Amino acid sequence: MIKKFSAPASILAYFTVAKAVLAQDNTISIDRPKINNAPVGYSDITEFIRNAMTLIFIVATIIVLVMLVWGAIEWIMSGSTKDGVENARKKIIQALVGFAILAVAFAIAKVAGQFLGFDITGTFTIPGPSK
Repeated sequence: MIKKFSAPASILAYFTVAKAVLAQDNTISIDRPKINNAPVGYSDITEFIRNAMTLIFIVATIIVLVMLVWGAIEWIMSGSTKDGVENARKKIIQALVGFAILAVAFAIAKVAGQFLGFDITGTFTIPGPSK
């Protein structure tokens, strides 16, 4: 006789407990750290991702430009030697390939940002203490 009532009783207990748990407020509030009563840091993950992506693209663009200028300077300083011109040419080609890869990565990130709901070309801000 106990076996007849154990399954319905356990199902009833399960749904009773589940309703009590689901009825509670499940919002999480995290206070951002403050310096001089001004919040510091990021308010959400999209702001962090946008700033991180923007910083990565800025650093990569600077590296590509430095490599391009370095190859041009090597070409000028090679003195028309075959090996010097060839090394400089390879460096310039590698910089241009890097720039093309950077442009494709930026386009992919821009499209992915549109699908995920954030814009990577927004303003770039470095969070810090305010005066």
